[in-house]
Amino acid sequence: MNYKVYGIAVILALSCIGCYSIRVNKATMHTSTTNPVALGVIGVQEDHMRSSDFKVFSIPGYEQKIRVGILPVDFNTATFETYMKASKGNAQSINYVDSLDVKPRFVTVELLDRVSTIAELQEEYNTQTLAYLKSQKEAAIVTSVSMALPESFIQEMNKAEAVFLNNGGYKQYQLSLIKEGKPYKTINFAEVTIFAYELSFFCWGENDRKQITIADIIDEKSPCSRNTYRDAGKAREKMNYFKL
Repeated sequence: MNYKVYGIAVILALSCIGCYSIRVNKATMHTSTTNPVALGVIGVQEDHMRSSDFKVFSIPGYEQKIRVGILPVDFNTATFETYMKASKGNAQSINYVDSLDVKPRFVTVELLDRVSTIAELQEEYNTQTLAYLKSQKEAAIVTSVSMALPESFIQEMNKAEAVFLNNGGYKQYQLSLIKEGKPYKTINFAEVTIFAYELSFFCWGENDRKQITIADIIDEKSPCSRNTYRDAGKAREKMNYFKL
């Protein structure tokens, strides 16, 4: 075996992996690409030897608000470099100095209410999205994003009693901040810089009306539960087999 060639190949492979994934706390997230990525969009992750890309194929409607979780995180060298690669000339004007004890912060936003997310995806106004999901077993939904935004926005998020994802303008989403039971501020994704994201996949099963439907949304590395399948076509075949 040519160990020199093997060693170079391993180094290249590891460096390529580093090009499109990053650790945020304990989670491994894909880094943002040239295509705009937002929380709640649906598409396909395409990983190549030297690059990675998430292609958005559907922007579902979320007419009912979806509860999200907010986690402020200090930048470190790796996350700041990733932000700078995704940003257009440091769009958020973040000043990061590694030697300083006090670091600027970013926010990780995660879809918490996956039951409501599933219900929304199966509403009539998402008919085309559902048809696409049934035909594409590799389709994924962005369930968490790391984003840079002004510190004043982060402080407002910390004051909120709850934060929800919902429709903004046409084919756009926003975060609604709730205080005393009422929305008091909105943050549009156009105002922030998303530089990393996590994906989740769909599991399909049979409902009480003997229809194939979304049964669960699972993390990227997790398997579907018993009698549910990543492939809607396979779920249909299995259900028909059991009825014989």
